[in-house]
Amino acid sequence: MWGQCRGQSVVLPHLTHLGSTDDVFACFATPPVMWRLLTLETDDFMTLSQALAREFDSPETADLKFSVDGKYIYVHKAVLKIRCEHFRSMFQSHWSEDLQEVIEIEQFSYPVYRSFLHFLYTDTVELPPEDAIGLLDLATSYCEIRLKRLCQQIIKRGITVENAFTLLSAATAAFWQVDGAMLKEFICRASRCGAFKN
Repeated sequence: MWGQCRGQSVVLPHLTHLGSTDDVFACFATPPVMWRLLTLETDDFMTLSQALAREFDSPETADLKFSVDGKYIYVHKAVLKIRCEHFRSMFQSHWSEDLQEVIEIEQFSYPVYRSFLHFLYTDTVELPPEDAIGLLDLATSYCEIRLKRLCQQIIKRGITVENAFTLLSAATAAFWQVDGAMLKEFICRASRCGAFKN
């Protein structure tokens, strides 16, 4: 900045820590002024993905709820139909589920089913590897290929010395769903973690 600064004349340009001319005028002009109009706009713009994530499990806007282990998960039929072929088929007029307000789920646990529905809203999965095996089973049942890959990554990354045996025994029933390369890598990593020691 240079020029008149609080009643003094600054002849040579002087480097300041300020990031904009608005800040310079506000700090050094006498009286403090701004060279452009001040507009107060809040930056509370929400993207579509943020809005969908916010509305997941929201009873205020939901038009359907799933009952899993005695707990409700609130969802929107339109989102489910858009994101999942299984639900697109289920909510046809000739299926009884299309007319229900509450759908009971008995074959999957609450954390697994909630994580699946959350995935449909956000494209993310946040589950421990032990629950990811159940989610892998669900993804296979519902033909969700991307979700299967995410579950496989969670399981692969989650193998530790402490859980190798638990994961191996829990995954035994789900191994028919896993491709051969992943199965081989899983067994190798589990053995390196001591899962097969006597």
